[in-house]
Amino acid sequence: MAFATIATPQFQGNLRLRLYFPNRFSEITLMFELDAHDQKILALLQENARLSFTEIGRRVHLTAPAITERVKRLEEAGIITGYGARINLRKLGYSFEAFVQVTVESHAALDAWAESHAELLSLHATTGSHCAIMRLGLTSPEHLQALLESLGEIGRTTTSMVLSSTFEDRKRIPGAYLKTAK
Repeated sequence: MAFATIATPQFQGNLRLRLYFPNRFSEITLMFELDAHDQKILALLQENARLSFTEIGRRVHLTAPAITERVKRLEEAGIITGYGARINLRKLGYSFEAFVQVTVESHAALDAWAESHAELLSLHATTGSHCAIMRLGLTSPEHLQALLESLGEIGRTTTSMVLSSTFEDRKRIPGAYLKTAK
């Protein structure tokens, strides 16, 4: 493994190169600290990903080309992984959501089930007494019952209906800035 430190006007931090041979892939991981401008850019994009780079630059006191370079660097480093729209499920005909904890013998069967059900909003592998937890968008109690019956063919489930949700659009901050309990 090779390490290098770089300091340029656009980038400060460590560059980690991990090379695997023979006939293996090469991995390049960029590691760097976010400065105040990067943090402001991330906060603005999380609030409204449709802001123009000119508008972001106006708000953080940088030029549009500087914003373009910083956003490109954040994307290349994997900090920004995509852009999307927030969808109101109720406006699309979903009545409620549920979290379903699943215990299965075959993760391949669970993956196949997940692939074939558009109601699945997310699927997370977990530790503890269950293998996974999924979030479902549902149109009715009967819809939930049908999905649970089909899931019952591949494993055991525990279900919780969502009554309300908060903090779903909470801005993400770097882990180093979190206050930890002592």
